[in-house]
Amino acid sequence: MAGAAAELLLFANPGSGSGQSLAAAAAAERRLRAAGRPVRRVTDREELAAAFAPGRVWPAEVWVCGGDGTLGDLAQRLPGGARPIVGLLPTGTGNVVARTLRIPLGIAAALEVAWSAPPRRLDLAWMNGRAFTFMASVGIDGELAATVAARRRGPMRRTDWVKAAWSLGRAARETPFTVAADGRPLGTFRYAALFNCGLYAGSFPVCPSARVDDGRLDLLLLRAAIAPRFIRVVLAALRGRAAALPDAQLVSAREVVVEGATAVQVDGDPAPGGRLAFSVDAEPLAIRAPAPV
Repeated sequence: MAGAAAELLLFANPGSGSGQSLAAAAAAERRLRAAGRPVRRVTDREELAAAFAPGRVWPAEVWVCGGDGTLGDLAQRLPGGARPIVGLLPTGTGNVVARTLRIPLGIAAALEVAWSAPPRRLDLAWMNGRAFTFMASVGIDGELAATVAARRRGPMRRTDWVKAAWSLGRAARETPFTVAADGRPLGTFRYAALFNCGLYAGSFPVCPSARVDDGRLDLLLLRAAIAPRFIRVVLAALRGRAAALPDAQLVSAREVVVEGATAVQVDGDPAPGGRLAFSVDAEPLAIRAPAPV
């Protein structure tokens, strides 16, 4: 039952931001209670799922204290018809969604936005039943994500990705796969990135054409392997010119199917390969954020 409960739910990821998420949650709770707003804090996925269980009055508003993965955890656990207003207190590694929506990275300023800004639309995407909010990719990114996950101890850091890229080097497999967009076969590729937000690895504008509220995914495809020309590809991506690479193709689509994927990442986390079906949900998320410029 989709009711509008007065109680606000705080979802804090203890593993995000080296303790900053819990500090953000504590600050948010103080602010809300001082204003007389009922609030309840949860810190694990099971508690979050229980808040949206059938038969309960679902929270009308959820504040997320964490990074993009924590926001994805919320999206993954929302049942059909549940679209609470979301406040985002970004304390993650990349904070791509917050940067895209111009939500401040400082806790105090982010609190002000969560408290008073109007909701903005953020498209919600899916891959084989798994929700994601900013991007998914197939190819070398998936190999890097698997390496980082295997080595990770505690909160994720940007240096984890740098070390993984250095150690993987030319040993990357970059197995080819096929792609179809909106029912149209596009061919065989070594890399595919599906962007909802145009940023990558935090603040790099890899896909400037991507929009968070257009109901579509921007699909960047590369036919050749990245590892042998790693520096060239990275420099093009950092300049927002990855689509200008000689083997690149940029496509906008509502539905994408990848066959034969062996290395996959979703919002920075490794995911199973095989046949992948991507789509954009008809019901977007609503996140409090400054007005677009």
